[in-house]
Amino acid sequence: MSQARRMMVKLDIYRKFTNALAVAVIVSVGWICYELYFKSNDVYNEHWQNAWIIPAFWQVLSFSLLCVICALWAPSQNSMR
Repeated sequence: MSQARRMMVKLDIYRKFTNALAVAVIVSVGWICYELYFKSNDVYNEHWQNAWIIPAFWQVLSFSLLCVICALWAPSQNSMR
């Protein structure tokens, strides 16, 4: 019976991870649309002061996915046994 419970816990973790990846993909597509809009409206690079946000977003998204992975697969009392 504990084997079935362990498998359900793993399934729950993978579902949460899948949801996090789905959110990341949706946010990425939205950000790509914004980036295309920003680049198309700034032909002469007049908004260069705000352009740092575009590559910084990808760093923040990668870090947030890393945090999700760390939170989901953090050691627990059950894994210490």
